[in-house]
Amino acid sequence: MMIKVVHACRRLRWPVWAVLLVLVWLALGSATILLGARLSRPIELCLFKRLTGLACPTCGFTRGILCLLRGQAGQAWLHNPLLFSALALFFTDTASRLFFGRTVRIHLTQAERTVAWPAACVLLALNWIYVIFCIG
Repeated sequence: MMIKVVHACRRLRWPVWAVLLVLVWLALGSATILLGARLSRPIELCLFKRLTGLACPTCGFTRGILCLLRGQAGQAWLHNPLLFSALALFFTDTASRLFFGRTVRIHLTQAERTVAWPAACVLLALNWIYVIFCIG
């Protein structure tokens, strides 16, 4: 594995579909929170959980974002550790690009990739088990 800090363009080029997806998610989350407050009961937004009764791998993310907005970063991380760790890495990389014009590049050999993908799948599965049993 080779890790390098390299020069990167400070101008971020995000795909339009990704920006729209985040905006739709924010709008749905906000509408759900407002409607739930108006009805005085929480509304289940996760379709997977409504259909199966089990938490999905991303369950807890909206509640975690609300915790972040209240300044409770540790509580947010407990809602979904894998997603909030990835979010922290994303914001760290984005800040590094904007302020310093640098980013981290990780180069894996083919043998390392064959180990990395199953390891990522196991990490995702462990996080999902945590979310199902601890956050639910």
